[in-house]
Amino acid sequence: MFPTPLAILIWYAPESPWWLARKGRLEEAAHSIERLGRKSRLNASETVAMMRRVVELEKSTKEPNHLELFRGTDLYRTLIVCGVYAAQNLTGNLIANQAVYFFEQAGISTNTAFALGLITSALQMIFVMLSWILTTYLGRRTIYLWGSLGNTVLLVALGVAGSVSISNSASLAQASLGLIISVLFTLGPAPASWVIIGETSAIRLRPLTTGMGRASYYIVEIPCIFLASWMLNPTGGNLSGRCGYVWGATGLVCLVTAYFFLPEMKGRSYREIDILFKRKVPARKWKEEHVDVEDDE
Repeated sequence: MFPTPLAILIWYAPESPWWLARKGRLEEAAHSIERLGRKSRLNASETVAMMRRVVELEKSTKEPNHLELFRGTDLYRTLIVCGVYAAQNLTGNLIANQAVYFFEQAGISTNTAFALGLITSALQMIFVMLSWILTTYLGRRTIYLWGSLGNTVLLVALGVAGSVSISNSASLAQASLGLIISVLFTLGPAPASWVIIGETSAIRLRPLTTGMGRASYYIVEIPCIFLASWMLNPTGGNLSGRCGYVWGATGLVCLVTAYFFLPEMKGRSYREIDILFKRKVPARKWKEEHVDVEDDE
C-alpha cells in the first residue's frame, strides 16, 4: 500500500543538487536548490558555487574509506551520527512501535486499543508535517534537547502511572501518556535526528558515515525490541506502564550526552561546520563562534 503513493510522488521530487553539481549540470542544480528552499532566503548561484568548490576538493583527494571515520574530528562526527541513530531506540520510540500491544497491557480493551493505535498513527503523520515548520524556525539542538527532555519526563510519569493500584483511571492514564509520548516523539527528537544526521558528517564521508550510523541503529534496536517485548509480556516482565522507568533512564542518558556533545548547526554552511569541527569548539558554544568569510581552515 505505502510504496504506491511514494512511487507516484517520487516523479515530482527535485533531483539532489549535489548529484547534479557532481555531474556538471550546474543550472539544474540551482533550479533544484530553489525548489528545495525559499527563494527569498537562498542565493542559488552562491550555493552552487560552494558545491562546485567542494566537488573540486573531493576530486583532488583520495577515495574515502571507513578508517577515516575514526580519525581526528571525523571520529567525533561519526559518534554524533551513531549516537543520534541509536538514541531513537532508547527514548521511548519502541512504545509507538508496539502501540496496540502496549495499550492492551495497560488494561485497555482490545477494540479500544486498536482504535488508539490508529489514532496514534494518524497523529504521528500530522505531527511529522508540523515538525517541518518547527525545524524551519528553531535550531536542531534546541528541538532535540527540549523534545528529549519532554519525552524523559513523560516516560517517568508513565512509570508512576503504572505503579499505582490497578484501576480504570490508572489504565487510562497509561494509555494517554503512551499516546502522547509516541506522538510528541515525531514532533521533536525524531525529525530533528534526520536533519542532524544529514548535516553532521563531512560531505565526502557522508555515505560511509550514514551507513555506519544506520548499522549502529540496528545493533541497538535488535536487543531493545526483545527487551521492550519482554517488559510488556505478562509472562515476562509484566511491567506495562512501568517500562517508562527503563526508557526514562535510557532517555536521560541520551539527553545528558546530547547536551554536552551535540552542536547547533542551524544556519551554518557545510564549510562553516567543517571549520567549527576542526576548531574543536565545544558543542554548547557553536552559536557564539564566528566564522569569517575569508576563513579557510
